[in-house]
Amino acid sequence: MSKIRKAFIFSGGKGKRLGIYKKSNIKAFAKISSKKLLLNHIDNLNNSLDLEKIYIVITEKKKFFEKELKDFKNVEIIENSTDYSYQGILSGLEMIKDYVNNDDKFIIFLADEFFEKKDFNKFCNQALSTKEDEILVAVKKFDFPFEYFKNYSVSLDEEKKIILDSFEKNSQIVSDYFGTGLMCLNRELFGVLKKNSNEKPFYSLINMFNKPVFFKLDNYININTKVDIYNLQKKLNDSANLKVDVVIPAYKEEANISYVIKDFQKVCNNVIVACKKSEDKTDILVEQNNGKLILGDFLGYGHAIKEGIKKSDADIIILSEADGTFRSSDVKKFVTLLNESDLVVGTRTNPSYIQYGASMGVLKRFFNILYGKIISILWFNRSVSLTDVGCTLRAFWRHDYLEIEKNLKSNNAAFAPEHTIEFIQHGFRVIEIPVNYYPRSLGISKISGTLLQSATTALKMMKVIIIKRLIYYFE
Repeated sequence: MSKIRKAFIFSGGKGKRLGIYKKSNIKAFAKISSKKLLLNHIDNLNNSLDLEKIYIVITEKKKFFEKELKDFKNVEIIENSTDYSYQGILSGLEMIKDYVNNDDKFIIFLADEFFEKKDFNKFCNQALSTKEDEILVAVKKFDFPFEYFKNYSVSLDEEKKIILDSFEKNSQIVSDYFGTGLMCLNRELFGVLKKNSNEKPFYSLINMFNKPVFFKLDNYININTKVDIYNLQKKLNDSANLKVDVVIPAYKEEANISYVIKDFQKVCNNVIVACKKSEDKTDILVEQNNGKLILGDFLGYGHAIKEGIKKSDADIIILSEADGTFRSSDVKKFVTLLNESDLVVGTRTNPSYIQYGASMGVLKRFFNILYGKIISILWFNRSVSLTDVGCTLRAFWRHDYLEIEKNLKSNNAAFAPEHTIEFIQHGFRVIEIPVNYYPRSLGISKISGTLLQSATTALKMMKVIIIKRLIYYFE
């Protein structure tokens, strides 16, 4: 039985194609669901193998890695100036030779690869059972042609369970499988590398060995772009099993709140109502209708929303209103679209979705569209197009919200555009979809019920947009 005491994870990508804009962030720490990619790799290794040491091979930002990995006792960082890009990984492999024992095999893979836990465990079991002179390479049958062309492909001998040949990004499909960076190697590697130029591409490593054994992965994603993250999220999060909570701020809404709670209970696990203290019966009705009441002296709309979210442990958060202007019928499409995005915002600009009597006056419509265009221009490098910054019906992943929570300073109606801006600034994918907009059932809006209120709200929103742009311009 093979001894595997060490593993090496190559982490060189900065994640520019992922839309990670913060200077401290790099590709290896992109979040998959609620867990960072590299930390998931380390957990999988420790759960699958009795390892002496896990080495993270990096090119820069050692202090940042040390901070993130400080709780892992068997993790060591190897820093080198070599560029560990896809083409340069052979140079990286040569750099680790002094860390490998003569009698052991070792695991290598790239930090931007994702494997399901059960798949990874099976790979490790097969690696332990391989012969001392064998290497093991994880392969995946491609689902779509684009997967084939962006990876190196391999031809297999199914009967002998070996890899016959490997090819780099062919213009024509010559195999049903592509190879990954997950391998179990031995010290023979370093003799092979000595005889070959480091300028050769990564896939050529396969052909340097005699009859490599293959392991077929059921699920695998090479994470290069934001779309890869979304596809992976879709695989991991079955919408039918996700927990969805709706957060609703409320102030003097006793005439509407019962109907709103009952409506959203059809599609949400919890209806969380952040209710500002008042003399009416809104709070009593929330509890009578099995809503989750958060009662407090909130400073405004934004403050109530933030406090309400704190009380949720759901996967997905929906924001809505207590006046009945939005309905639960739109929630399903919001949740579905979150499989391919991070924030879904409603837009009330399509007349077909605006119900007769709904409060979408000329002034409100004008400023919502104008501010949407301003944000789109000011953040033009994020490739976002907005038409309704004031729409409060929206959905997002709670773990993404936690990334921006500390930057949300608005406690009033300006929370909506600020919330959108922070998602955009942090590289999250933001999309708009038309939503149904109904007349307020009863009562008067506390934000835009009068011309003065509408104008005041518009000024608050513009102030936030300008301040945010200035902050991030000089950051």
